[in-house]
Amino acid sequence: FLSPKQREDLRQKLRAQKDLKIRIFGDSHMAADFFSRQLRKIFIRANSVGFVYPLQPKYQQTLMMDYESKDFELLNSKSDTFSNYPMGGIVARARAKDAFVKLHLNLKERGLKFSLLFQSPNKNPAFLIKDANNKTFTLKSEAGKWSFKEFKDLAFPLQIVALQKDALLGGYFITKDKNNVFIDTLGVNGARSDLWMKWNLKVFEKELDIIKNDLIILAYGSNDALSGAFDKAKFKSNYKKLIAILRKHNEKAAFLLISPPTITQKKGNEYVLSEYFYPVQEAVYELAREEKTLLFDMHNFMQNSGGKDAWIKEGLSLQDVHLSVAGYELMADKFYKDLKESLNF
Repeated sequence: FLSPKQREDLRQKLRAQKDLKIRIFGDSHMAADFFSRQLRKIFIRANSVGFVYPLQPKYQQTLMMDYESKDFELLNSKSDTFSNYPMGGIVARARAKDAFVKLHLNLKERGLKFSLLFQSPNKNPAFLIKDANNKTFTLKSEAGKWSFKEFKDLAFPLQIVALQKDALLGGYFITKDKNNVFIDTLGVNGARSDLWMKWNLKVFEKELDIIKNDLIILAYGSNDALSGAFDKAKFKSNYKKLIAILRKHNEKAAFLLISPPTITQKKGNEYVLSEYFYPVQEAVYELAREEKTLLFDMHNFMQNSGGKDAWIKEGLSLQDVHLSVAGYELMADKFYKDLKESLNF
């Protein structure tokens, strides 16, 4: 459903593997990073990271980095009532002075820019940054407002130390000055397609301007089908608003929707297909047509390769809505194959 120009621009980017920036928004299917890790193996030659959360919630990870931390607590827009979430909806808050986060980069690339979003509870310095070469920097911001700071040529691992209790971290951008190639993932366990409505829109939009993406992948629907009665009109309306915001700040980006895998839920002692699975699938198809996006259907691939029972038997799927690591890797292989055939790159 892409326009001819979008299709050709994306095809050339994928062929050249230069300045290719891909972002995924989604739920638990994306939050574990298994699907996106496989894409990085077979799809791109990553030379940077893109955006990552300040710390990863339980069951979530970015396999481009390892974290160490002490005395930070996580705030999650999926479940907490914090009122000022940035993009992605994950915040790390210092529970005490000298709380720290240490970032280890699983990438050999050097000369990367490191940028972070942070907030201080008052006008005093909020954080101290120390790199592997003992360079140090002190950060402070206007009280209660998210601030953005960029550094060049810092050596990993980096240590970020809180200089006061309640100082906040909102995420990191790790990129090159030019010719970035990466896939970053903003997945949240349990996320529905309207989770973005809990984020501070002004901050979210400012962060979108930091990186202009070439392909944006949206992978929601599983939790929309598991959260009680499904309101198709509301689902589509909220999803369209998110797409409009992303398009406003990524004018040249192509968009791709992922329709979820087979959605089952436990009733009694067995797992059964969610009664709202097919309405959600239908709504995602309609959105792809109406918003002129590409579409990849996880459920159809499962059905065409034996169905969920066969996937469970082969160790590719769990009984619940999730796949195994091998299942997500196989799904990524199919995604890449279909995208390559569709765009002929």
